Amino acid sequence: MYIDTSKQCYIGLDFSRHTIFNFIKMAFSRKFREHNRERKEAKVKGGKGGDKFQNGGTLVLTAGGHDVLLRWKQDRLDDHVPVETLLKTLDIENAVPEEAVAAQREMEQTVCKI
Repeated sequence: MYIDTSKQCYIGLDFSRHTIFNFIKMAFSRKFREHNRERKEAKVKGGKGGDKFQNGGTLVLTAGGHDVLLRWKQDRLDDHVPVETLLKTLDIENAVPEEAVAAQREMEQTVCKI
């Protein structure tokens, strides 16, 4: 993992930031409130650090970093790369048990759809 504190790579990759208005709109959504209630009931603490408005993405490179295999840009705060996409990009088959993939699909349909 590479951490770019000056955000030069972030800017160069054309990643973006949310506005305060997007964040407020999301915070008042029904899905967000449901997720927050479930998180509190499960006693899961949220991360307090970092730039709350920053969107990111996933970049998968070949060995040596010369070719980009996957460039995925986060559009919403709840976006993430599906496990299947990462495995296909890396040409990995049957590496994750079907139960784990099913659990991720369930999470995407409930928790992540804020």
